[in-house]
Amino acid sequence: MQKQKYRDSKSSKHLYQIWQTENKILCNGKLLTGSENHKLLASVSFITIPSFLFYIFMSPEFAKNGQNGYTVVFVLIQITIYVFLWFTVCMDPGIIPKIRPEYEMNEELLEVPQKYSKVDYRFIMDSKMFIIKAHQFKLKYCSTCAIYRPARASHCPSCDNCVVRFDHHCPWIGQCIGRRNYIYFYFFIMSVSFKLIFVFGVCLSYIVDESKKRSSNMEISDAISETLAYNPVSIILVIYSFGFSCFVVGLWLFHTYLVFTNMTTNEYLKKHWIVESQNPFKRQNILKNIVNVLTCITQLKFLELKQFVYQPKEYMQSPINTQNHLNEVNDSSKYREEDKIQVEYRGKQMQQQNIQIISEIQP
Repeated sequence: MQKQKYRDSKSSKHLYQIWQTENKILCNGKLLTGSENHKLLASVSFITIPSFLFYIFMSPEFAKNGQNGYTVVFVLIQITIYVFLWFTVCMDPGIIPKIRPEYEMNEELLEVPQKYSKVDYRFIMDSKMFIIKAHQFKLKYCSTCAIYRPARASHCPSCDNCVVRFDHHCPWIGQCIGRRNYIYFYFFIMSVSFKLIFVFGVCLSYIVDESKKRSSNMEISDAISETLAYNPVSIILVIYSFGFSCFVVGLWLFHTYLVFTNMTTNEYLKKHWIVESQNPFKRQNILKNIVNVLTCITQLKFLELKQFVYQPKEYMQSPINTQNHLNEVNDSSKYREEDKIQVEYRGKQMQQQNIQIISEIQP
């Protein structure tokens, strides 16, 4: 019998053209950003506007006093912030591609059409177990992405993706923080913390020094008032940097603790490792935890937006599909019907028991 060929029944496209996600894909798949870019713009504004105030009003005052080094340090910190922010937002955080019925990443699998597999997901989920340092883990099945998530991975509802070593979805930049961009996020908040502390210190020292110069001819309170009236932006930057540093520096210290203990924000909030055996992913010492968390990010890249995927024609979509696709829709509807029948049956049993009890109580 001659082998039937199906090469003419498919068309190829890039993954980014048909990939279903809340992330924004720009420049023909060359650039991937988060799902909430309006929040990113707001955060950039909070960082940039005070910086312009510092350049316009404070840098000339430092130049008069021969303190140009303050401006140089500030510029270097500002550049560092933008660089780390760019990598945090535009780098793939560790997304695991979905398995969809509309396409197949392996061209050869389309050559042998196969009917949907009838598999009991609940049985599979119970059987996918493994052990790490006396901790028993179960591979959780993500019905949205149609994949089994590895340990520490989680599905982000905001971006609609499963992310390796999911830490959190940052509401300030609108991007997931995962295995591949966590190092850039950490150094981003560290750079912002240094900037806020630096601005607070130099602006406060400027107010103190200028007030001391004027205090020789007037009271100290009048000297402070005159200094603030001469350059009111200085006190605005002091208040701004102090207020934001209370949050940002605290966030940086919190993530420093997470790095030292090899823990994620998701695990900390859900209290995963409050057990006697503690965190199984924790290394022998702090240095090894730092190396494990903040390095080795290039080896974990699953998402290739520019790779080709292959689509079968409509007549192949049903009831025949690719080999790795499971008919989750039919199975889930079947289980919903079974659960509905069981609930109705239990309800009838309860009604019969109540009727029997009432008949026994009544004389």
